[in-house]
Amino acid sequence: MEQQEIDPISQLKNCCKKYHKLFIPDSPRQEAVAESLLSFYDKELLFSAIELFVKSNPGPFLVFDFAVQSKVYTDRVKFESKSVNKFKEIVNQTKKRMEME
Repeated sequence: MEQQEIDPISQLKNCCKKYHKLFIPDSPRQEAVAESLLSFYDKELLFSAIELFVKSNPGPFLVFDFAVQSKVYTDRVKFESKSVNKFKEIVNQTKKRMEME
């Protein structure tokens, strides 16, 4: 259970490092916030939303800041995923039509 609580925190730290942005530790509450996020969201969706959050904002970042906006970013990740899948489906259908002709 301890490892799961740290996962969103590690993801946020890694994304901040990857995009050269400042992560600010917030030890009194970040573990509880991370645990709450993990219990509410699918892990893959959560990690994608964290990366989008870091890419989209100038920083500095706290886990709590992401938690406040998590609904917006998880919804955006879901929408983008559906859009990509729809696009791929259209491309495949077009390819099949072109092969038939």
